[in-house]
Amino acid sequence: MPAEHRHDVVIVGGGAAGVSCALECIDVRLDTVLFEAQDRAGGQLSEIPHSVRNVAAGRFASGPALRDALEASAAILGPRLEVARAVSRIDAVERWVEVDSERCHARVLVLAMGTRRQQLSAAPDGAFGGDVTYQLEARGDRFAGQDVVVIGGGDSATLDALELARAGSAVALAHRSATLTARDDIVDQIRREPGIEDLPGWQIESLEGDAHLEAVVLRHADGRQRCVPAGGLVVKIARVPDTELVRGQVELDRSGAIVVDPGLHTSREGVIAAGDVVADAYPRVATALGQGVLAARSVLRHLQGRT
Repeated sequence: MPAEHRHDVVIVGGGAAGVSCALECIDVRLDTVLFEAQDRAGGQLSEIPHSVRNVAAGRFASGPALRDALEASAAILGPRLEVARAVSRIDAVERWVEVDSERCHARVLVLAMGTRRQQLSAAPDGAFGGDVTYQLEARGDRFAGQDVVVIGGGDSATLDALELARAGSAVALAHRSATLTARDDIVDQIRREPGIEDLPGWQIESLEGDAHLEAVVLRHADGRQRCVPAGGLVVKIARVPDTELVRGQVELDRSGAIVVDPGLHTSREGVIAAGDVVADAYPRVATALGQGVLAARSVLRHLQGRT
């Protein structure tokens, strides 16, 4: 039998939302523990290569710099923040989690697991000597002037396509949807950019090349194939909520994100969710920080019987 522990609050996920929630819970004197699978707090912050200028507390050179600041704030948590401790099982009904050989029971369980990046099996990140990338920002002007295929129809993909086209690349913008899902103003720019060919209904079939990428084979929804010459491939597809451990236990939307009410309560009593893992989340650091505090308020109200 696993060792048993009991706490007022157990938080799963040490990103911006989880840390923010833990700090507020500690501030109101709740017995709190936070589990983070990585060896440092910060969650997805380490994946942001560009500067972060939309957090009112300051301007940060990159995501890792913001993570450093978050860790400094989280130092007050001490042993309550348990890093490199991956939760392997969650029981949302009984409100406990398993970590290694321990079971931690909670009066209130907070889910802040964030999202994870999807990776296409046909296009592994870094393949063909780095010609395949999921993060154009880290590549700088590597693809300037080359033929490039961009996969995705959202804001990130379309902005990358515009950046590449303006650097002299001929861009094929392929996406599975019938229309681009990016903001209207970005779509207008795509329509006016002669260096971008919009390819709705297409997705990756395979890649061709030896040491370097030479072409991307696309497949249309109707079964057609097309071989597009390319020296670079940029993949910008939506991240997916990291909710496998609670599937079937709390209500999820079609994307797998957790459905919550205005107080961030899930469909399961005593279980609250915050951050990017929440349905219709606005994926911004400031939003996650604010939701962490709101989640702590809902935790306190639940414990006081004021739900």
